[in-house]
Amino acid sequence: MCGIAGFVNVPCGYEHAEQLIDDMCQIIRHRGPDDQGTWVGNGIDNGTCAALGMRRLSIIDLAGSHQPIFNEDQSMMIVFNGEIYNYQELQQNLRARGHQFRTNGDTETILHAYEEYGDDCVNFLRGMFTFAIWDIKRQRLFAARDRFGKKPLNYYWDGQQLIFGSEIKSILEAGVPREVNPLALDEYLVYRYVPSPLTMFKNIMKVPAAHILIYENGRISTKRYWDISFAHTCNDDEATAIEHTRSLLEEATRIRLMSEVPLGAFLSGGLDSSVVVGIMSKLMSQPVKTFSIGFEEDSFNELPHARKVAQHFGTDHHEFFVKYDLVSILPQLVWDYDEPFADSSMLPTYYVSKLAREHVTVSLSGDGGDEIFGGYEQYRREYQIYQIPRLLRGTMARASYLLPNNVRGKKRLQTWLRDYGTRSIEAAMLFPDYTRSALYSKDFYHLVQGHMPFERHLGLYHSVQHLNPTARMQYVDTLTYLTDDILVKVDKASMFNSLETRAPLLDHHLAEYVASLNPSLRINNGRIRDGHGKYLLKKMASELLPPEILERPKRGFAVPIHTWFRKDVQSYAHDVLNSSQAKGRNIFSQEMLHNLLSTDGGHPLTNHSEVLWSLLCLELWYQTFIDEPGRTTAKITTSSYTIKK
Repeated sequence: MCGIAGFVNVPCGYEHAEQLIDDMCQIIRHRGPDDQGTWVGNGIDNGTCAALGMRRLSIIDLAGSHQPIFNEDQSMMIVFNGEIYNYQELQQNLRARGHQFRTNGDTETILHAYEEYGDDCVNFLRGMFTFAIWDIKRQRLFAARDRFGKKPLNYYWDGQQLIFGSEIKSILEAGVPREVNPLALDEYLVYRYVPSPLTMFKNIMKVPAAHILIYENGRISTKRYWDISFAHTCNDDEATAIEHTRSLLEEATRIRLMSEVPLGAFLSGGLDSSVVVGIMSKLMSQPVKTFSIGFEEDSFNELPHARKVAQHFGTDHHEFFVKYDLVSILPQLVWDYDEPFADSSMLPTYYVSKLAREHVTVSLSGDGGDEIFGGYEQYRREYQIYQIPRLLRGTMARASYLLPNNVRGKKRLQTWLRDYGTRSIEAAMLFPDYTRSALYSKDFYHLVQGHMPFERHLGLYHSVQHLNPTARMQYVDTLTYLTDDILVKVDKASMFNSLETRAPLLDHHLAEYVASLNPSLRINNGRIRDGHGKYLLKKMASELLPPEILERPKRGFAVPIHTWFRKDVQSYAHDVLNSSQAKGRNIFSQEMLHNLLSTDGGHPLTNHSEVLWSLLCLELWYQTFIDEPGRTTAKITTSSYTIKK
């Protein structure tokens, strides 16, 4: 696992280019503390330079695979972040076609696959990756991001210079303008993260998952190379689906045990991570090292469940209690995430990664299980609604307007009249009680009033209208929430601790198969009373896990933020958001802020902790990246080298 960085056509001389690429790598050294490699060469025009760099976390071929890696005639090179699990098979095929290998790792395999298959090389790769290949002769950059977006890739483009990196920090080292994108801020306040392809910075973009980026002839372009369809195209019966899913998941787990360094697993006590740990226990000759996080608040503490799974499989188990020390750790997390990010579970994810890194360098996780196998409560709820005939649904929705306002369920019934995608988005909105004009100051509203922050998501919903509602939700969540929230959260938290994470449930062979089945197999096999989603996964795991784990109601990686905000975090948030510095940004309506801060309190109905948390993360991001844009980390000494061509 590594971090990569680079640029093309940046006006500078060799010495400046060498310093710049070194700075871009040094600021992401947490992603790869073991090694650094850079290359500097001529750019497209006289007086410009191109460069590639990487930071390495050594996992495979520890003694070799120093990057950048060149092809046989030194005409092209690659920097790579990730793991390719089928690289040995690809090596055999490429050797048979005449390619010569100087290393025993997966990085060189990608480069030779690009030589052999061109831009289609990504279709042969099984794993998680971002990489950049610079073709010196053609002066062409080819970069790609894996299918689900497990590994990040960002880029800056001003019509001439292309600057890219695993983290936005690297790009900012090049001195690009730190201008806030108001449209991205508008979307952040809907989703609690900035959706792809935007970032919070103008002219800095994310390469979306399953996309390639090409720079050639002074132009850039992006293109999707893969998509997952949740259309019902496979008619396997239940028994066949269970057996084939088991086979695919065992294979996906087995190939992710490939490592020359210590390896373990996150264990929450929920279904997804427990299944992964169970399969690992079957495949490994020694006890699996497992890592769990708990809270002092009993209603949020899942350690007892994790212990049961650990005892069941005889793992080497480690635990950590998270206390509400947000005031001390939050500024560091804000710097780590590059953009405003308000998923509060980033805190336990950071701590479980920190705990795991004390014992291992690689950890497997259960990420992706909810999206692929249909585990979210809203999937089951929408499946139930979908079973009601359309005419009856409409009649019930219209009749709900005649009910008294205090009748439970009235608002939910009324949503049945809305467009399906709109209903789903509105259910998760951060500011449902404020119109956008009442949310913002007049000046800021002028910048975003023509922007629809959920238009991109609605477009995805409408593009798959042929699917049933649950399959439609799974598709949209996989392309949005999974990529831009969950996988960002895990990548940032783990890589800040120099820990590699792997997700067997997001193996694309497994995901494609499960997504092709009848949706009722994923949700509840058509019997609403029978479960709460993940029917197929539960059936597959029935002989692996104890009944109390299988039958547990789903509970996400939740954080007791409402409780914490009634302690010192509340006063901290109020102080930060009430400061002249925050108010001087002229983003939000002062009346709205005053109402939020003055009515927030101990009563559940007036606790605005989710909203205040999101605004707090945004304000701390401004202070870190806009107000004080200086370098915030100290140098460390590692081996490094630079190649000149």
